[in-house]
Amino acid sequence: MTSTIRERRQQVAECLRTQGRAALSALAEATGLSRSSVHRHRQSIDRAEQHPESGWWETAVGYPWLVRLVIAVVYHFGIKQGVGAESLSAFFKAIHLDTHMGSSATALRQLKHRVETAIVEYGSAQAERCQPTEGQGVWLGADETFFGLPTLVLMELASGFIFTEVETKERTYSTWKAQLPPGWESAGWTCHSLVSDDARALIKLATTGLGTVSVADLFHTLRNLGRPLGRSQGQQLAQLDKQARQLLHRLSQASTEETQTALQAQYDAVVNQQQRVIEDQQRYRLTRQAISLSVHPFELERAQWQLATDLSTRLSALLPTLNALAANYGGASAVAAVATFERQIPALAQGVHAWWHWVTQALSTQTHDPELQNWVLTVLLPWLYWLQQANKTRTSHLKHRYQQAASDAFDAVMAAEITLTLQQEELLCWIQWGRRMCANYQRTSSAVEGRNGYLAQRHHASRGFSAQALTVLTVLHNFDLKRPDGTTAAQRLFGQEFPDLFESVLSTFTELPMPRRSSSSQLPNPWYGQPVSA
Repeated sequence: MTSTIRERRQQVAECLRTQGRAALSALAEATGLSRSSVHRHRQSIDRAEQHPESGWWETAVGYPWLVRLVIAVVYHFGIKQGVGAESLSAFFKAIHLDTHMGSSATALRQLKHRVETAIVEYGSAQAERCQPTEGQGVWLGADETFFGLPTLVLMELASGFIFTEVETKERTYSTWKAQLPPGWESAGWTCHSLVSDDARALIKLATTGLGTVSVADLFHTLRNLGRPLGRSQGQQLAQLDKQARQLLHRLSQASTEETQTALQAQYDAVVNQQQRVIEDQQRYRLTRQAISLSVHPFELERAQWQLATDLSTRLSALLPTLNALAANYGGASAVAAVATFERQIPALAQGVHAWWHWVTQALSTQTHDPELQNWVLTVLLPWLYWLQQANKTRTSHLKHRYQQAASDAFDAVMAAEITLTLQQEELLCWIQWGRRMCANYQRTSSAVEGRNGYLAQRHHASRGFSAQALTVLTVLHNFDLKRPDGTTAAQRLFGQEFPDLFESVLSTFTELPMPRRSSSSQLPNPWYGQPVSA
């Protein structure tokens, strides 16, 4: 019915543009409508055309663009950014669209709900295409965030594709296991690792539910060390700074030589303590940096591959320094944090072992030439890996180290004889393959942490969200959010193009809600001292 009204109104508007203010009889004859219908539509058009640009929205070109504009605003701002319906209503009124569409907060909430429904339907339709290739490998990350009830997030870390994002009452192993996508085992997925914060439910999900290894999250590992050790050092240094300032003030006010001597001795002792804390603080920072630079599948200094046993040895060598620092800073909590780190060393090394196992297994399916395999493992992959690390990191000193390692590894690539013998197309194929494999190694679940931060922001902005709203945000993340290369998470994981989400949603809308003419809007406003009488 709405479509028919809109079409009739556009017919009348077109006749008014071509024939001017012709008589009702002439307009009725030109449009094939009754005189009363033409009269009502002409009144409606007169009410709408209050601004110079208003007539364009009634044209065959202008109205579809108006639909695109309104749906885009609701889609990108109302849904993706959490802007409220009242703010959207004020925006549409500010650009003079309230006479061409239903722009009240209530109408926009209903329109937003229709857009959300279209997004959910898109996700359900594309789920049939989101099927892995035979034995496709994934490297997962999992974590929980809390908004009253825990929200479970399970993500493929290399692509960023979210498999599970749901609010539940519990976060036990059985709850996690139940939230795996339907048919996970029969679909053909091969999970090579699950990175988590060492929660028992997630460790069991990895080893029992997914049949893979549980890898300790380096981000949480370093944060757990930093809370007692780094914080305690900072607090002690701040206290010593305060004491030094107070002693200097007292020293300047001292009236006797004996008092000055005593205060100077106290000040010198505090300065010595400050120097010791600063030196310990530097040792702690260098140790943290050493941990971060060590947890890689290649050695940074020589760009050679690093096995799990090598990594375990490197990390274990840092324990005496950490134990010595924990004895002076942080108390029992620092000692416990170092003990936890020691216990997590095998779990950190498991990530390197799992990746090398995946690489060698995948490489054997690509070529059986031992010389070519050795070139890929020892020459090509170090260059591609350090290049990716240099591009990802934003820390200046780490970026410099990674860039230097990538430069040295590139020199080795160019010096290798096999590099010059490969055809250009074959070399490009190996580079693309190596990039995918290097991207698969993930030592943290920071992508999941970032997602949790986004959900927290949206939860606050929207004052909570329903189950459908959470599903909508998941579909948007998988099929709409794009990286600088223009790919979505679904494209990266499944290696195929998907229909554009916004265009698919827009195609379901040909009409907008009509503006309502309230009789109360014709009455004088009593707040301006005018009488309220019809």
